Amino acid sequence: MYSLTAWLDGYFFSLPLIYRCLIIIAFIAVAAVIAYRKKMLTPSGVAAAAVLGFAVFFIGGTSCILVFLFFFVTASIASRLLPVPVGIVRKGSERDWVQVAANGVPAAAMLILYRFQGWDGIYLIAFASAVAEAEADTFASSFGLLSRKPPRSIITGTIVPSGISGGITSAGTLASLAGAFLVALLSMPSLMLSILESGVILIAGFAGCVLDSVLGGVVQAQYRAPDGTLTEKDEIDGKKLERVRGISFIDNDAVNLISGLFSASLGLLLSQIF
Repeated sequence: MYSLTAWLDGYFFSLPLIYRCLIIIAFIAVAAVIAYRKKMLTPSGVAAAAVLGFAVFFIGGTSCILVFLFFFVTASIASRLLPVPVGIVRKGSERDWVQVAANGVPAAAMLILYRFQGWDGIYLIAFASAVAEAEADTFASSFGLLSRKPPRSIITGTIVPSGISGGITSAGTLASLAGAFLVALLSMPSLMLSILESGVILIAGFAGCVLDSVLGGVVQAQYRAPDGTLTEKDEIDGKKLERVRGISFIDNDAVNLISGLFSASLGLLLSQIF
């Protein structure tokens, strides 16, 4: 299979180490400036993305950084450009360092294992699976807000407020499947994977997104606002709110991290089975 990224990687990894580092730094600097000026990342988010991006590019070359950047760009576009229904407060299109780490660490960790486990290709599948989960979750959250029907709890099936973790809609579910599919599709030519391996990424990414919703409805902390509605904020106008569900230190970022690690692990498992 011919792959432009494979050809670029062959040239890139043939360069002396210092040249590779300079290319990576220049590339990340340009990407960071664009992301900051377009308000995709906060200053702390830029710093975290630069560190993760350097690791991904240094270990995985152009093929992996392409998949990694695809997620950050498309996720930011979805978060920023899709209209939000009246009364819904978006969680924020500018990602800070915690959000960047929660979404990027599982994928970067798989590449580090790829490097120190003899360049075994199953870790590339795990890397892409983690990215697919992050993409699926972001698409589900963004497109799910556009649903004409109110979300229902993935646990109880009862109607829950829009924007609350653990709530799902048919539109959000289809969007999450589409997000995982896009990453799986891109991974085939970029990482030189087979259709079966791409299918593993699709399954693992979507499964991680489902787990994200389950964790959001069971263990993620939710609070009672003064008007009686549920919220993920622990205080409003400086007043602490009563926690009615979940664990106090489990927030959306913790759930994202757990779900990403789950998808990466499932990708590893399935790639060995199939």
